[in-house]
Amino acid sequence: MAPDGITIQRVEQPSVSRLEEAVELFYSLMKGDVALKSLVGGEPEKIGDMGRAMLRAGVHSGEYYEAVDANGGLVGFLMTMPPGQDLFSTQEQRALGLTEFMENLSPEGKEYYRTTYLAEFPAFVNSCLGPTGKLDSWYIHMVMVSPEHQWKGVGKSLINQVVEKASRSGDVVALSTTTALNATIYQKCGFTLLGHKIMPSQWGEWPLYIFSWNTTAK
Repeated sequence: MAPDGITIQRVEQPSVSRLEEAVELFYSLMKGDVALKSLVGGEPEKIGDMGRAMLRAGVHSGEYYEAVDANGGLVGFLMTMPPGQDLFSTQEQRALGLTEFMENLSPEGKEYYRTTYLAEFPAFVNSCLGPTGKLDSWYIHMVMVSPEHQWKGVGKSLINQVVEKASRSGDVVALSTTTALNATIYQKCGFTLLGHKIMPSQWGEWPLYIFSWNTTAK
């Protein structure tokens, strides 16, 4: 159940302006995150480009949910990929912003992806979820809530949309986070922590937590 005055709904074709609002929210929440600093090659101004690429690909091949207030203002959003779909796994998805984002990364940023992130992140996810666990699950890539609406149940309500849908077919819901605070929040929501490691980076080490929610568990 959504908090009073908040509507949670899936939006299949969000407007360009609405997606830009979501990108702005993503940037404002993540601009100080060490993991994101590493994933944009130490150039925080590229966080918006990364978020835009993720959202466009998610709307194209996954599902996008919004939390809006009584005036229709965006207060939060969630983006997830359903079983059988992986983010940026197709040329169509990558053409929606990822290709340009990667081309514009600094040499150091490209090297980080090649030698560290792509070498360690997928392997760790697989060690936690199993070789096909990520692809077999509803994998949540983004859960963002504006600061003034945090700690009011908005994020949990967004997540519940996915959990309820996954439970109809007994699917697993999975996600990762890069902060200890979010790790605690996801556990309180009902997720199980499967693994934790520290990711190396020249811009600062960052924690990685992997979670799952077995919707068939009693």
